[in-house]
Amino acid sequence: MARPSSTDRLVRLLALPAWVAEHDGATLAQAAAHFGVTPETIRKDVDTLWVSGLPGGMPDDLVDFSASAFEAGRLSLTAPLGLDRPVRLSHREAVALLLSLGVLADVLADDPDAVETLRRTHRALRQALGAVDVEAPAGPHAPASGVLRTVRRALAERRRLHLAYVSATDTRSERDVDPLQLGSDGTHLTLRAWCLTARAERSFRLDRILSAEVLPDPATAHRTQRSEAAAEPEATLVLRPSGRWLAEQIPCEQVRTDRDGALHVRVRGRDRAWLVGLLLSAGRHLRAVAPADLAATAGAAARRALALDAEVHAKPGRYA
Repeated sequence: MARPSSTDRLVRLLALPAWVAEHDGATLAQAAAHFGVTPETIRKDVDTLWVSGLPGGMPDDLVDFSASAFEAGRLSLTAPLGLDRPVRLSHREAVALLLSLGVLADVLADDPDAVETLRRTHRALRQALGAVDVEAPAGPHAPASGVLRTVRRALAERRRLHLAYVSATDTRSERDVDPLQLGSDGTHLTLRAWCLTARAERSFRLDRILSAEVLPDPATAHRTQRSEAAAEPEATLVLRPSGRWLAEQIPCEQVRTDRDGALHVRVRGRDRAWLVGLLLSAGRHLRAVAPADLAATAGAAARRALALDAEVHAKPGRYA
């Protein structure tokens, strides 16, 4: 099982003191239920906050909880050092968040509930920034094809889909698929489906689906899915501490951390090409790879790319 995201824990550590200030005397179980974690996780968070604070590290510089309340399984702040106040966005952070909301509005344009939530958030942020026009404009690139709505309908009705799709290499194709699951990596919505053309499980980014049509045929279960999954290639990556972001952004079969902060990450790829791309994206954060032949393939691909880059830039006036 992949270790919890360090980003999620940081957000919780920043939010916990403000929540405790509003719920003085709350139990560890109540805090755990609010943040969606276990009481033991909240206990560890408090232990971390207890040694956090202002530069200097002296007792008066550290966040303090009531020790007697904590021993009784309750939370009470005695020296919050300002952490009891909600985190405030800077002007630049608020503007960046507004731009991100615009991107989400395009991706989720087919979801009325999501659109309304984004609109309210957009309005609140614009009011906080002192904007005169607080109405969220319609996204200029919002999809008009209703792809998200169609995909959700196919999943709900368990029916087959016909897709017109453009791959990452700008190759257009049309295919019938049996939808399995709609998910997100935090950046894109992705449909996982059984492709009848490839006779294998594939993932389709919704922003690359040109059109989607629900077919009258029912989506069927494919017995070969389990054997295909079992045949998916695996790799073990040893990442430098600076490469933790990679382990947090991809599904991992196993993650182990050495004393020096290096990470041993075992991943399963949908095919060998996907694993090679993962190694190339890791770049300087990668220390070692197993199996060795996968590392050799990725190394050869990197050398070809560097040679091609050198050749292109060696031609005078290429970009003049």
